[in-house]
Amino acid sequence: MTYGMEGIIHGFKCYLLQEPDGSPSPVYSCASGLDYPGVGPEHCYLKDTGRVQYVTASDMDCKDAFFKLSRQEGIIPAIESAHAVAYALKLAREMERGTILVNLSGRGDKDLDYVIENWGIGDGE
Repeated sequence: MTYGMEGIIHGFKCYLLQEPDGSPSPVYSCASGLDYPGVGPEHCYLKDTGRVQYVTASDMDCKDAFFKLSRQEGIIPAIESAHAVAYALKLAREMERGTILVNLSGRGDKDLDYVIENWGIGDGE
């Protein structure tokens, strides 16, 4: 949403990370739900109409947010949602006051095998 250009993938027009020839770019994210070069048409519409602002968070920021929310609040977020938590933490540091609402889109227990295998248990491994 932040780096893509209009293109066609799997039969629909959307914002798409693509090569100069228009083919989809290879992508990677620690969150399997974010590991896709395009986005759905509803997100494209919301971006085009200005109703939603899309931002980014790195996988490292996601990792930090995953462990922070898990430890401090006892809520294990899905890795996809941990990206949103990471941006919310960044935004909170910039705000003088106010409230941030983050909707967690799934349970993080489904991601624990990945987390332990790739990130350890968060004690500095």
